[in-house]
Formats: sequence, structure tokens, C-alpha cells
Amino acid sequence: MECFRAGASVILNCRRSVQQARQVASEIIRQGGSAEVLAADVGSPQDRERLVQQVCAGGIPDALVNSAGADTLTTELRQATFSEKLTALLRTDVEGTIELSRTLGVRMREAGRGVILTIGWDQSDRGMEGDSGELFAAAKNAVMGFSRSLALSLAPAVRVNCIAPGWIRTAWGETASDYWQQRVLRETPLQRWGEPRDIACMARFLLSDEARSEEHTSELQSHLNLVCRLL
Repeated sequence: MECFRAGASVILNCRRSVQQARQVASEIIRQGGSAEVLAADVGSPQDRERLVQQVCAGGIPDALVNSAGADTLTTELRQATFSEKLTALLRTDVEGTIELSRTLGVRMREAGRGVILTIGWDQSDRGMEGDSGELFAAAKNAVMGFSRSLALSLAPAVRVNCIAPGWIRTAWGETASDYWQQRVLRETPLQRWGEPRDIACMARFLLSDEARSEEHTSELQSHLNLVCRLL
């Protein structure tokens, strides 16, 4: 919705949340915007190829937001083994992000403009205990390191930025135990969960012309403990 509010025509892609994506698209259209829903698994090479063809059928996109991720906390994957969860994260979060960003990034560079956003994690480079901490650190450090290198590969025509959120109230956060609720308060300066819209607004800024002034690698720390690396 934030991209639409900024004036963009939006293409939403998802694998599981098709109904929710259609609801968002319908609201955008109701408000006079343009929106389309595609259903592709970014972890599948065949689906990625089809997705790129569909997206580029109307021209090279101005921006790509890589927000797809394997949910190992609230889906059937929560019962999976560590190795199975790792495979899912590497397939979707890492391979999906890397391959889509490289493929569309080259086309954007040839067109002379574009912005790519990836999603990291603010605790990746300092660590968190437990299986989930190890899994997410492995996957998101890969994404963050790749984003830095891709930024250099595609510059100056294409900007590449990585948003590394802190504690965001996702589906898992809604039902997290009291231990985690209290931990979030302790570790967040504003003593509250971040909300998905906080990330959406940050993405909207990074996609905008106002973000062009960031010509070097930098790091911002917000009061919500959201880290945004601008590459």
C-alpha cells in the first residue's frame, strides 16, 4: 500500500498468501491505483523464470522489493528439523533474493535506472541464541553480504539497499509467549514492538528519489531498533 500511495503501479507476488494479496490489490484498485497479483514460488527456478517474464512483459520495473521469506515459526515448518528449516530459508530467502535481484538488476542497469530492496535482520551480525537465531543469522547474513556486493555491481544506475528489521509484530509476535513479549520491551528503546508498516514506510523512502543522496554504505539505527543498511 505504501508503494501505491507513493504513486507506483504495483505487482504483488506470493506463493501462499494469494487471498490476502488479492485483497490488497482490490483495495489499491478501489482507490484508483493499478495492481496485479502473481503466484510464483521464488525458491523455484522455473517459477522465477516465469515471474520475470510476466513482470517484464509490460516493461522493465522501476523497483524490486524482495520481501518473500520462509516462515519457520508459524507454518508447518515449525515442526520441521533444523536441516529442513535451513533448506527452506536458503531456498526462499537466499536463493530467491539473489537470483531475482541479479536477473532483474541486470535489466534495470541496461535500462539505466532502478532500485532493489532486500530484507536482512538486525541481529544477524551480533547473533542470537537458539535454533532460530542460528538459522536466521545464516540466511540473513548471506542476504546482507550479497546486497553490499550487488550494490557495487549495479552502481551507479541501480541502487541496492537492505532493510534489517528488529522486533516486528508479525504473526509469530502476535502469539509469542510472555518471555518474548518482555524481551522485546527490554531490547527495544521505545519499549514496544515494531509494526509491519514501520518497515513499509522505510521501504517507501528508500524507493523514492529522496534516497538518492545515499551514495555510500552507511548504517542508521532508529528508536525502534530497526537497522537499515543503505548500500
